[in-house]
Amino acid sequence: MNKYRELQIYLIRRFLLLMIMVSAMEYGIVRLLSHTILPFILNVFFDGASLNYLENLGFGITAICMFIAILFTLIIFILPDSLRTPFNSAVDYISRRISITTRGGQSLLPKLDPNDLLLLLVLIIAVLICMIIPYVLGAIVYSHIVVRELHKIEEEEMELHKEYDQKRNLMLSDIAHDLRTPMTTVSGYSKALTDNMVPDSKKEEYLEAIQRKSKRVNDLITLLFDYVKLDTEGFKLMKQEVDLAELVREAGAFVYQDVEDADMTFDADIVEERVPVQLDRLQMSRVITNLLTNAIKHNKAGTRVGLFLYQEDDYIRILVADSGDKIDKENAEHIFEPFVMGDESRSSKGGTGLGLSIAKKVVEMHGFTIRLVQGSRLAKYKFVGDYEKAFIISIKK
Repeated sequence: MNKYRELQIYLIRRFLLLMIMVSAMEYGIVRLLSHTILPFILNVFFDGASLNYLENLGFGITAICMFIAILFTLIIFILPDSLRTPFNSAVDYISRRISITTRGGQSLLPKLDPNDLLLLLVLIIAVLICMIIPYVLGAIVYSHIVVRELHKIEEEEMELHKEYDQKRNLMLSDIAHDLRTPMTTVSGYSKALTDNMVPDSKKEEYLEAIQRKSKRVNDLITLLFDYVKLDTEGFKLMKQEVDLAELVREAGAFVYQDVEDADMTFDADIVEERVPVQLDRLQMSRVITNLLTNAIKHNKAGTRVGLFLYQEDDYIRILVADSGDKIDKENAEHIFEPFVMGDESRSSKGGTGLGLSIAKKVVEMHGFTIRLVQGSRLAKYKFVGDYEKAFIISIKK
C-alpha cells in the first residue's frame, strides 16, 4: 500500500471521527438552547397559538422559520408605502405555502414594532450561529489535519529527493573513479608506445593491458547505458511465454566454462518439467547470467556455485548460491544499489554494483522479487549441498 493510499484512509477515518464529534457537540448545543434561549424567545415574543405551533415544529425548524419570518417582516417595514402592500401580500402567500402560519391561518409572528423585531432577529441569528459553531470548528480542525499531513508528505519527499541527490552525486563520483583508472592506464601505455619508450619484449604486454582496460571501460559504459535505459519511459519489456526451466539451464551452460576456469565447482538442480512463465527472455536471461558471473568473480578458487529452480506452493524459485564468504551486514543492506562496493573491491575484482542494480530493476519490472539470503536463513530453501549465501528470485504463479 503506497503512502497516498494510507493518507486517504487516514483522512477518511479522521473525517468520520470529526463528524461524530460534531454531531455530539451539535446535539449538546441544541439541547442547551432548547431549554434556555428558545423558551425565552417563545414566551416573550409569541402568543399562545404561535407558541404551541412552534414548539411542535422542533428546535431547528423553529429557529429557521422565525429567522425567515422576521427577515421578511423587517423588509416590509423599510419598504416605501407604494411597495409595502403588494410585498406583504406576497409574503402572506409564501408563508401559507411553506407553513409559516398556524393551522388557523394566523401569522406566526405577532404584531411587533421594528425594535422588537430587530431584537428578535439578533437573538435568532445568535441561535443559528451557535448551531453552526460545531461545523465551523470541525472544518477548521479537519483542514489543520489535512495541511499537517500534506506538509509531512512534502518533508518526506524533500528528504527522499535530498537522499537521491546524494546517491546520484556519489554514483557520479564512483563512475568518474571507475572510468579514470583504466583510462589513465590506456593513456599512459599508449603514450609510452608512441614515444618508443617500451622495449619490444614488453610491447605485447602493454598492448594486452590497453585492450583489457579498454574492454573494462566499454563494459562499464554498457552497464551505465543499460541502467539508465531501464528508467526511460520508452523502455518496455518484450514479454512472451517462456519455458523458465530451459532458460535457466541455458544460463548455467553459458557460464559453465567460466566456473571451470575459475577452479570452482558447479552444482545445478533444475526441474525437468516445463515451467511456462510470461517474461522478457533476453532481460531475464541476462539477470541470471549476471548473478552467476558475480558468484564466479567475487569468490575464491574452490568455491561451490549452485543454480537451482523449483516450485513450491504458489511460487517458482530461482536460486543462485555460493559457498564463499558472506557479505557483511552494511553492504548486504545496500547490495542492490549502484556503486555500493568499496574501492578496493572495485579495483581488484572489476565490480561496480551496477549489475545487481540492473538485475533488481528488471526483476521488479516483471512483477517478481529478488533478495539476498545468507547463513541460517537458507535452511528453508531447497539446495544440493551447503551454501553461505544465495540470490533468490521469487515468481508468484
